[in-house]
Amino acid sequence: MALRPEQLHASGKSRAETASILDALEAIAEPVFVAFRHRPLSPDVNDDMVLDVAINGNTDAIVTNNTRHFREAAEHFHIDVLAPAELLNKFRKRR
Repeated sequence: MALRPEQLHASGKSRAETASILDALEAIAEPVFVAFRHRPLSPDVNDDMVLDVAINGNTDAIVTNNTRHFREAAEHFHIDVLAPAELLNKFRKRR
């Protein structure tokens, strides 16, 4: 998704810069084994795989611009759902 033309335009980053950022994130990411699938959870079935990883990975939050599809299911599992701007604001407040 991050390499879609509209996302590149919004970020102001080149394709190469974005790919480099994604590579760096992948290098520090922890794989999550999805032992249990809790489906259906979301009004959009394509979002269920994100919820499965979040639940099985015992995550604190899902960061997405599509908060509406995640909120109800995530609350059931005590997972925060944040828009990217909300996450940045939380980081800024911790300083």
